[in-house]
Order: sequence, then C-alpha cells, then structure tokens
Amino acid sequence: SIPDNYKTGKALGPVEAIVEHPNNPSLILIGYSRGLVALWNDSTQSVEKYYLCDKALESVSWHSNCQEFISAHNDGYLCTWRLESSSQHTSYTPYGPFPCKAITKIHWKSSRTEPYVVFSGGMPRANYGDRHCMTVMNGSKHVTFDFTSRVIDFFVICKNAINAEWEEPEFLIVLAEEELIAIDLTQEGWPTLTPPYLASPHASAITCSFHVEDVDEKVWQKISGLAKEGKTNKSTSAWPITGGQNLSPKSVVTRNVLLTGHEDGTVKLWNISSVSMSPLLKIQTSTVFVTDSDGANDGDAFEDQFPPFRKVGEFDPYSDDPRLAIRKVAMCSTTGTLVAGGTAGQVVVFVLSSESIESFITSSAIDVLEGRQDFTWKGHDKLDTKDDHILMKPGYQVNNIIQCQPPASVTSINIHANWGLLGIGTGHGFALFDYLQNKTVLCRCTLEAGDHSAMEGNFSRVKSFKMSLRQSMRRLRGSFGGGDTREITCHRFKLQEANKALVDEEETASASGWSPAATGQRRVEARSSEDGMTGMVRCTYFASTFVRDSISATPTFWAGTNSGGVYVFALHVPDYNHRQDHERKLYGGVLQETFSIPCISGKHIQLMHRAPVVDITVLDNLGVPVSTNAAKHDGKANNGNAGHATSQHHSLVISSEEQVKVFALPKISAKRKFKLTAVDGSLIRKVAFAKFPAAKNNDYMEHALVSLTNIGEMLVLGQLPLLRPQETYSCISREDPHGISSCLLTASGQGMYLISPSEYERFTLSTVSSIEPVCRV
Repeated sequence: SIPDNYKTGKALGPVEAIVEHPNNPSLILIGYSRGLVALWNDSTQSVEKYYLCDKALESVSWHSNCQEFISAHNDGYLCTWRLESSSQHTSYTPYGPFPCKAITKIHWKSSRTEPYVVFSGGMPRANYGDRHCMTVMNGSKHVTFDFTSRVIDFFVICKNAINAEWEEPEFLIVLAEEELIAIDLTQEGWPTLTPPYLASPHASAITCSFHVEDVDEKVWQKISGLAKEGKTNKSTSAWPITGGQNLSPKSVVTRNVLLTGHEDGTVKLWNISSVSMSPLLKIQTSTVFVTDSDGANDGDAFEDQFPPFRKVGEFDPYSDDPRLAIRKVAMCSTTGTLVAGGTAGQVVVFVLSSESIESFITSSAIDVLEGRQDFTWKGHDKLDTKDDHILMKPGYQVNNIIQCQPPASVTSINIHANWGLLGIGTGHGFALFDYLQNKTVLCRCTLEAGDHSAMEGNFSRVKSFKMSLRQSMRRLRGSFGGGDTREITCHRFKLQEANKALVDEEETASASGWSPAATGQRRVEARSSEDGMTGMVRCTYFASTFVRDSISATPTFWAGTNSGGVYVFALHVPDYNHRQDHERKLYGGVLQETFSIPCISGKHIQLMHRAPVVDITVLDNLGVPVSTNAAKHDGKANNGNAGHATSQHHSLVISSEEQVKVFALPKISAKRKFKLTAVDGSLIRKVAFAKFPAAKNNDYMEHALVSLTNIGEMLVLGQLPLLRPQETYSCISREDPHGISSCLLTASGQGMYLISPSEYERFTLSTVSSIEPVCRV
C-alpha cells in the first residue's frame, strides 16, 4: 500500500531502476517511471521510506556515503535526496534552462576532491537533441563526450569498492552502438584508451582488404614501434579490463597483417597473428589531395562552446569525397612498402621511414587509353593534388602519387618492391610503373570496340541485368551440348622502345590435356564483347620465369582482363643498388637511362571462352608457386634476373571464372584444364595457392589450388600442376554475395570474410594452420 500523498495516479508505471544499498544488501531502492522511489527492506518485507518527484524517472544511483542518492529524469533534471528526508535536497538541469532530453542513466561516484557525476543524454532538445552524448562532471571539470553512434550502456571502474569512503573513479567504459570506448579519468584531459580487442574495423565502411603473411621481422618491429608512438593523444594506462585464462598451447610466432581500405581514404593495418584483431596503424591518403574538409578544425570549433563537446570514438561513417574510397591495396612483406589505389584512379605509394621530412609531392599521370580519340569519359573528375609542401612524420610517408587517365576506379594493384615496380589495372587497361625512377615503363589499353560501359566509370543496372539474362540463357542452351573443343590463340609480339606492339607471329595451341569430366558437361559458349566492361583488368602479377627461352629466367609482368585476355611482358631489371641513379647510355642503338627498366618482349594470350581472368600464377617444376617476392625466391639477388636455371620447367596456371588451365612455359602450350562451369554451373570468384604441412611431419607439405565459387563452396585442387580435385566444402552461404566478394584466401590455407559490415569470420582448410580461442573465463 502507498500513502495517499505519495500516489502518482492509477498506476506507478514500469520499474525503471533497482539499486542495492552499498553496505546493506537488504535495502533496495526501487524507482518507478511516474516519479516514485521506494526504499524497500527485504529483511522485513516492508517499505521504509517513500520519495516522490513530479518528474518522470529514468535512473537512480547511490552515493558511497550510503546516506544520499541521486535520481535522473526524462526532462534533463537531476535531483539529490537524503535518506532521512522525503523531500528533494537539490534539483537542477546541467544543460538548462531550455527543455532537455531525458537523462537515461546516471552514476554518482565519490572522490577525495569533488564527486563525479556521470550520465548519458540530457542534451538541450532544440539545438543538440540529435547528439549521442555522455557527460562527466567533477567540480570545475566538465566534458560532454560526443559519440557518433547511440550510447547503449556504460559503467565506471573505481579504485575502491562502492562501500569505501572514497570510490575514486579511474575509467569510464562506454558501449556505443558501433564501438567500445574506454576513457581514462585519472590522466589530465581524460583521454581515451586504444582497445586491444573489439576495435571498430568499420569506423569508415570497408571497401577492400589484403592479407600479408610472414612479414619480415625488421618491418614488423618498425610497424609495432610506430603503433606505440602513434598513441600521442591516447592514455598511457594499461587496459583496465582483465580476466580469464589462455589455455592455447604455445605455437610458432607468426607475423600476419590484415590491410583494410576504407571509404574515407584510410588504410588500416591490423595484427591478426592471434585470435584478437588488434589495430596497428592508420594511414590517411586524403592528406595529399584537395578535399572539401580542408581548413576545418573540429577541435577548435567547440572550444568556447557550451556544452563543452569533445569528439570521441573512431566510428565515422561519413566521407568528405566518395572519390577518396580505397578500392585496392597491397603491401610488400620484406620492405613494408604499401600501395593504395582509389576510386578516382589515384594510386599512392607509401614507404617506411624513421625520419620526418617536409616534401613537395608531384603527381605522375598515366594515359591508360594511349591517346585514343574514340573514347569520351563521362564519369567523375580526378582528385587534385595539393600544391604545397607536406610535412610527413616518421612512419609511412608518401613516396609517389600516380593518377590514371581517365580517372576510373583502380581494379587491380600489385607491387614488387625489390624491383621497384608497381602494376596497376583499371577498367580501361593496365600500366607498369617504376616508382624508384618515378616513370611509366609500359601502358596498354585493353578496351574493345563497343565497350560503352567503361565510359560511365561504373556498371549500368540495365546492362548488368541484360548480361545476367544472356549468360543464364547460354547456360540453359549449353546444358544440352557436348564438350568444349575451342582453342587458345596466342599472339607473340616484340615491344619497341615506345612500347608499340608489333605482331610478328601467331600461333595456335590446342586446349588438349586432362579434363575432369568427359561426359555430361555443359557447353559453355564464348562470351560476347557486348557483355560490357570487357577491358577491365582483373589481376596483375610479377614472377621470374621463362618466357623467351627455356634456358634463362627473366623478370616478367602479367595482366589478366575481363574478356579472357592475358598479357605478359619480359623485363630487364638493372642492379637494385643503382636504380635511383641517372646515367644515359646507348642501349640497342637507342640512348636510354642505364638504370631504367626496358621491356624486352611480350605475348598476348586470348582464352577463347572469354571468361574473366581471376588469377595468374607460375609454378616451378615441383608444383610450388614461384614467389613474387624476389628476396624470398631469389635469395635477395641484386638484380631481378633469376639467372640460368636449365633444370627448371615452369608451368603457367590461368584461373578464369569458368575453368583453370595449365600451360607449359616458355611456349605457352596448353597442357591440361579443369572445367568448373561446364560441370556444375558455378563460377570461380577467388583463387589462392596454399601450402598444407603434414600434421605429424612439419618437414613434409603439399601445395594446392584453393578456390571459392559464387555459391560459397571451397574447392581444393591438388597434385599441382595436375589439378586433381581433392575436396569440396560448403563455406559461405550462397545468399551472402557480400561475404563471398569480401573473402580473402591466404597462403597457409586460411581465409576470412565479412559476415557483417563490422565483423570478420575466420576459417581454415588446414588442420595444422589453425587459430582458435582456447580459454576459460
């Protein structure tokens, strides 16, 4: 029963708060939404005191002296109460006098100086009603922490227990809708802490990713050092949340890095060597480009303003310019050199440096169209590079800026730091760039007649729908047909100094060899050039292999297109130690820079079924992929030429969306193929060559081709280069196209993909290479 003078109408309303007494668990404060608070004694099963407020109640908190409590209300008011009195002690609005939003939760913590009042909400309704804020008040100190996502819950970690004379708050832990934030209340300015786990990978939307395995130890130490030095505005305190036991057996130390490209032009490095995905570095590409946000200083904007806002958290879903979005990213594991390609055809090369520099960076333009006049770009403009000196701190510093023309999105990127070369692909062609000499080595336009989709810079919905219908009808017709007897035509041509192609020989190689199914195959017809985006470059690749003869291996550059075309160029890479010198000499009767990279010869392979080329890899005579890293494969040779290796017999593996084909080098004659689409109608989306060590003998391992299909199945082809089907696993739901497109396959037989915009799921095909949490909480 409730006395008449404490009744709030016909009903008390929902229970909003239940708080135990700090010293006596039998005493419980029960708060109701209509404004009544009852002090319930659980021992006597009776109400000892009533406290009534004419405002709707939201939250209640005890003071550590056990004689007072504070209540928060839906109009932004705070009221303090003393146990012995039923009337309010004090009542005020922190952000009044104008109408305010509800204070949804409050903590009242004691300290030796002034008490801490911590609450969420309570902002002035008219001006800041749409803000997600938390307030901390301690005497004259007053900070309004402004979050970019809704505050779900929070708690305060104190040095002493709640029933101590002084609780002494140390940390504020806030769970927002998109991230977890810890604020240090012991250090001046109340800085935030870097979370060792549960970091927000989608602070800006993830647009691409790249996995780097077995990073060089020196590079790893530099990156780890930069990660510690970069926390200048962060708290130096240890992470306050501890607990649990790690029961995982000690394994071999690995140094694996995940690179994620984001919509706002940032590239983030993550340590994924263990179970946790912990942040290492954040690299910003927008600092070298002119954007709409230049000149804005969010920190000074609120300096003299009330409420005293301070932006906290990493989550920021807004981008200053959609052209800044990173589309492709790559990194060299031995030098740490990083390259990022964006939506407007911009490519930025970063190098690791231990000293700060102030430099003027110029942009190098690459005309991917090679001067073609029959093409008009109708898409977005390129990004303008800043024309002043840029101060770059120690760490990742901008070394080159390359601008592709037309400014279409970068579709493929690859780096060979030991050769100083960069392979770039767009929807119109590809280019090989020497970033040590800051010059273009070669450029090739891959557009075909009638490819109008490349003009807009993106896919047309109508065109994509027509393509889907056309391909579906072909498969329906082809299901009644016989085997595939098409041929592969190879064009060999010499490249002159001006990189002009001269066709001097045409040879046709029959696509004979082992086929997985002789009967019951669908007839997969060649795709038409009208399907659109035929000139898009899907992959680029570097390798030292045999393309001119079978005696000496040479550095090569490969590019594969959306229409089944593969281009290969033999290169001459001078001594790396003198690459940045400039000396001009006669070379082949032509005056050239001695340490630049000339193209010696090139070949063009056209797959007759014209399916997009997903991957290009060269295998050695043991079926092991030829490393694209010269330092690992060639024993850190000074030049890029692998020298004489007469006993080597390399094989070329070209993986298209429909089949995997193996060719003998250097003649590029077809040896065998594995047809996937002709058997079950699925398409290859991702390809990687992985090593699988034996569980009982680590000295023995096998290499296999691992592919992910458009229906989410993992297909393992072993006994390379024989392409024997070994296993098929269902991995990702076929109804999850974003998960399939975001999937990464590693060289150790692992993989990861986005199961939501903010979560990666990790899997493994290897019983030896497995990372899983083994712990007890």
